[in-house]
Formats: sequence, structure tokens, C-alpha cells
Amino acid sequence: MGRHLNLLILALLALAAPLHAELFLRWNQAGYAPGQPKVLLALSDADLAGQAWTVTRAGATVRHGTFGPSTTGAGDHTPFAYNHTADFSALREAGDYTFITAGAAPATFRIAAAPYERMVSLPLLHLRRARSGSPDTGLRPLSHPGDADAPVFVPDGDPANGQWKPAEPARTVDALGGWYDAGDYIKFTLNQAATAYHLLLAYRLKPELFAKAPGGSGLPDVLDEARHGLEFLMKVHPDRDTFIIQVANAEDHSQGLRLPHQDKLDGRRPALCALSRVHMGATAAALALGARTFGELGRADDMARYSVMARKIYTRAREADTVPTAFERDKVNDFYRDPDPTDQMAVAAMELFALTDDETYLEQAKAYAPPAAKEVGWGDWNWLANAALAPHDAAAKQRLRDEMAGYVQHVRERGAPWGLPSRYVWGSLARWVGIANAARETARTHGPAPELDALYWGIVDYTFGRNNWGVSFLFDEQLPNTVRQLYSPVYRMLKVFPTGALSEGPGGRKLHDELSKWFKISPSDPFHRFNTPAGVFFDNETDFMCQEATITAQADAVLFLVLASLPGKN
Repeated sequence: MGRHLNLLILALLALAAPLHAELFLRWNQAGYAPGQPKVLLALSDADLAGQAWTVTRAGATVRHGTFGPSTTGAGDHTPFAYNHTADFSALREAGDYTFITAGAAPATFRIAAAPYERMVSLPLLHLRRARSGSPDTGLRPLSHPGDADAPVFVPDGDPANGQWKPAEPARTVDALGGWYDAGDYIKFTLNQAATAYHLLLAYRLKPELFAKAPGGSGLPDVLDEARHGLEFLMKVHPDRDTFIIQVANAEDHSQGLRLPHQDKLDGRRPALCALSRVHMGATAAALALGARTFGELGRADDMARYSVMARKIYTRAREADTVPTAFERDKVNDFYRDPDPTDQMAVAAMELFALTDDETYLEQAKAYAPPAAKEVGWGDWNWLANAALAPHDAAAKQRLRDEMAGYVQHVRERGAPWGLPSRYVWGSLARWVGIANAARETARTHGPAPELDALYWGIVDYTFGRNNWGVSFLFDEQLPNTVRQLYSPVYRMLKVFPTGALSEGPGGRKLHDELSKWFKISPSDPFHRFNTPAGVFFDNETDFMCQEATITAQADAVLFLVLASLPGKN
């Protein structure tokens, strides 16, 4: 009887569907924890208000309802005139379910106790494959051994101009190791530090989530990867007046398709060196947190080495002859230009305070403390600084709250229907994941804050399919809707699926249009249908704006998945 009734319901729903209407369902295809919000989006060019929907399990209806009024019309975040939600958050029992409404293919989803735990280490797989100067990538031989004797370049005039020249007299430094930043083979110290720092944060939240690393280190995989980054950071300040901010330069981009161990530039990749407080603060912060973490594991030698270097770099950064920042200027864009070092220096001071209990560092951190930011990313460590200061400084706690309130306001006023917390940029998804992590951690440590938790889970859903294009932005062949084409010569030439890479996601249309001469995107690409005047995404291996995977985003993804796997009501 129940089966016949369900068939009758489906037939009636089909009769109720608007003729010739386009209707697309968008939901989190990675699954839901029992207490996690469960909200599906129906995108349509016809009004669905009042249309019925049902959720079934093993053929039996367990939830039903009707779509309410459209949450928003066509605009910056959706090209559809009607965008309706269906909320089935009340479902909590583990199992497989199907969402059904007339005019659309059924949407299947799973509720499980810990749906994200299996994915926690996936971004580490891609990060390991991005290693430089290591035989332990699991994919290819050691690459760029010539970085061990890299020629030093120094700023050519004002560092604010982004121009570089060979040092006089000529000299070299050991810059072997680290990670390649993205689809190219350049290494940026700021990003190395941010990556190592966030991997350490992720481990400290729930160590038991991580398996032993392959090889003989005996470390959890996340710490094995973090240590690879920390060992590179140990090399970037070889003497009092030298600090490496970047290895290789824009020449990397004119070499064509090649594997890193077959790079003709090997042996002559420059080490760009400047006493940049942005880079020195970030490096000191990562090494200090590394010292504390490895010390707690009983690895006294690592603790001592990282601690000494963290203090050495931080102390040198505070001297008068250092500069706020340095970067390379390229014809396409400035390479990771961050003009303000106060956030990195504040985080460094707080990590040294946590490591040493020396209140001098705490007072220095209060002096450096940055304002509330508008984004979270490789150059915006503001929330980390203010979150660390918050237990010691009421003003910092207020700045943290102000920053989070800005993201919530953006969600409420300009983020519908997806709950986006900031604007489209190059690497939008990485920024949104970073903001989501900041929101979740703020709610956990200074909560309760339902709006911050809602922001976080909204970006989880967005990452795994509840977005215009209906794709998972984390490359994972176990997900039926995963993106499949990464901008990467390594995966492209070796014909390997880039498991664990996190796409950069949609970008701003204006910049994407300006860069479009570099892309090979067919006019018939189906993703055109879901792009908007503000935001653009293509699953295309030539689209480096949408489909690169940066090392900082990989570390943020690990933290993102750990936060989704912590115990609690969600």
C-alpha cells in the first residue's frame, strides 16, 4: 500500500509541475551530521511557491512540505528568477534519503554520525604531491634540487615597486624544500608559513582524527606535512641580513607545460630576499606554534630548534631597518602583496607568549593588534590575532566580534541564497572557507553564536554541492558531483585524478573576463548557464582563476573538515 501511495504522490507532483520550466536541486552531497542544518535549494525559472516536496527513506515518506516564497530573485549569486528552500533539519536518524519534487531529478543524501571524518586527510594527499625538494611525494621524483644553491636577488629600489635584481656581490642560499604554491612551481614564504600554521591548528583541535603518515616519520600525517613546511621555514633566515620571501619568479610562468623534476629553470631559480615584517611575522608564528606542538609530543630537539628560530626571526623583524613588506610585481598580478604586517606580528607575539609565558610578548601583541578585517586569507590574519588576544584584552575580543558581525551582515544582506559571507575575488572559496573556520572557532570559544554556526554550515553545504553549479569543490571521486579538472601540469601530464585538491571556486566576473584570453572555454560549456553578472565558475583545466589549488587553501580545508568533525550538537 505504501509503495502505491508514493507512486500516486509522484504522479500528482508531476502533474503539478510548471510546463517547460527549468528546475535544479542543490544540496550537500557529502552528507549531513544528525544535528547539522539540512536545507536544499531549488533553482527555477518558474515560481514554485506552494509546490509540494517529500523526503523518503526506504520507500516510505518521512518528511513533507511545500516550498515557500522565493528567497531571492536573479542577481549576483544566482541567474534564476526563483530560488526556494526546503528545510528538513528535523531529520536526524542515520540513513539514506531521497528528496522528491515535481519537475526535477530526485536528490539522494545521507545522514551519518561523522560524514566528514573520512575526508579530513584528503587535502593532505594533494599537499604532499605539492612538495618540493622531497622524494616523498607519492607521485613523482624529487624536484628542484638546485634550490639548495639558489642565487640571491634583492629589491631593485623601493620594495614597494616589486622589482628585483641579483645581489652584489653574487651569493647563494639553501632554499630546498617547501611546497609549490599552486599550479606553478613558485614557493612563497608567506604561504608556506600560513599553511604550516593552519595544519598545526587543525591537529591541535582533534589529534585522533589523523592517521600515521606514510614513510618512517612516525608522525600523524598532518604533523608530518606541517613539519615539511617548518623545515623549509628554518632555512629562510640564514643570516642576520637575509630573509627569503620567495623562491623562483615570474619566469616560471613562461616555461610551458612540464613536470617539476624536468624544469629547465632548476639551478637558477632566484631566492628573493628582503627583511619583510609580513613574512618574518608569519614565519615566527608558525615556528613558535610548531615548537609548542612538537614539544608537547616530547620531541625536544624539534621544539628547541623551532623555538630558537622563531624568537630570532621575531626579534629581528622588530628592528628599525626592516620593511613592512616585499613582493614581486608581474604583468598579470602582484604576487601575494600584503602591505600590512601588524596581523602577522601580533600572531607571532601571541604564539611566543603561549610558548614562553613571557608577558613581554603579550604586551607587544596588544600593541600590534590589528583592526577587524573584511576577509580571511593568506594576507588577513586579523581574526587569529584578535582571537588569541581576546582572553587577555577586551578590546581585541570586541574587534573579533565586530569582524564576525560583518560577515554575518554580509550573509544576511548580500549573500542570498547561498549564505556567502564576502565578495567574489580570485580564490573566493578559500576566503569563504577561511571565514567559515573563523566563525566556527569564534562560536566554539566565545559562543554560543547561532548565526556564526549557521554561516559555517552554510559554507560546508556550498563546498559540497549546494551552489549554483551543483558540484563538490573538493576533488573526491567518492562524490558523484565532484569537480574533475584541475589547473595543474603535474596531474595533467601524469593523468592522475587530483584527490583532495580544493578548487578556488567561483571568481569575480570582471577579473575573469580580463583574464579570459588565457583560458580555453567553449561557448557551449554547460556552466555558462549558472554563472551570474558577478560570479563565474568553470570546471576547466585551463582556468587558473577558478581551478587552481593553493597550499593555503589545502590547510584551510583540513581545518574546515576537522571543525565539521568535532563533537557537539552539530
